[in-house]
Amino acid sequence: MNHFANNRICLASASALILALASPFVAAQERPSPVQVAYAEVRQLAPVVKATGLVQSRAAADLAAAVAGRLQWVAEPGTAVEEGEAVARLDTRELSLARAEQAARVTRAEVNRKNLERELERLRASGPAVSRFDVDQAQSNRDLAEADLQVARALLAQTDDQLSRSRLAAPFGGVVSSRMRRAGEEVSRGETVVRLVNPDELEIRMFVPLRHVRSIQPGDVVNVTLDQRRFTAAVTAIVPAGDPRSQSFEVLIKAPSVEGLLAPGNTVEVELPLGTPRSLLSVPRDALVIRAEGLYVYRVAQDERAERVDVTAGVADGDWIAIEGDIKPGDPVIVRGAELLRGNEKVQVIGIFEDDRQLATKDAEKPDNDG
Repeated sequence: MNHFANNRICLASASALILALASPFVAAQERPSPVQVAYAEVRQLAPVVKATGLVQSRAAADLAAAVAGRLQWVAEPGTAVEEGEAVARLDTRELSLARAEQAARVTRAEVNRKNLERELERLRASGPAVSRFDVDQAQSNRDLAEADLQVARALLAQTDDQLSRSRLAAPFGGVVSSRMRRAGEEVSRGETVVRLVNPDELEIRMFVPLRHVRSIQPGDVVNVTLDQRRFTAAVTAIVPAGDPRSQSFEVLIKAPSVEGLLAPGNTVEVELPLGTPRSLLSVPRDALVIRAEGLYVYRVAQDERAERVDVTAGVADGDWIAIEGDIKPGDPVIVRGAELLRGNEKVQVIGIFEDDRQLATKDAEKPDNDG
């Protein structure tokens, strides 16, 4: 009997020891997992396509020399100019000398024509004393002098035109963005001297997969993101002729006037809608748990346990995605902390997410007694 009693005592002690060792593990297992949630809601969603766009000036031009010559002055990069204001000038001394010579030729031709005109009038007034041949000869000389005068005037007008074009004027108001030639250099006609851009008239140029060409129309409103700042803009034009190599087509978007935000050369992220928005039950993308066995979300049940719910995903729009499953509007779904759950664990909601922004935690929502 003593032997059996001793065995029972040993078994009881071992059971107590096992329970004592296991109690911290059980307590740890029951400790609630901190999670952040969002509430499922019905949203207006439409499928979108994301692409990277390049901000560029709608008014940009490479200004070239209209005549050959030596540059006398070129505006510095960064110089703001008004429409019609000079951005470069050529040395005009040679052209001025040529103009003076041609002006003298015009004067000489005018004097010669007047003399021949008076001679013709004298011969006509002489009557029968002068032969018809002499009159015709005088008239021909007068006509040739008139033609020579017109040629001299045309050459003078050409030189005046070259002198006027020796001043390179801005075709629109803007800023000199780059200078290809400097003062003192010889340039040929048609050689680029400066580049002018208008930083206030901007557009976004982007390329979209060709399969979406029928889904995007001028006037569509798109979401644009730059440096975590989000704004809307409108599609101004599309170029439906696709590139066979890249299988894409060009979309032009009018950039909004947001002072200090956009500049030529910026790259932005653009979301273009591909259909009419529909009212769909949605959750944040981060609520979806993707595993080999399928797609699901964790809902916080009334007993504050994580309840796994199988779902199927639908249209995605921004940070939200439509789902189908045993989820109702207003159900709290776990957005942060779901990756460590296996289902039916106790959870503690420490924060709420809405539109991908974390709102104040429960502690922060409490009133400040000191205030």
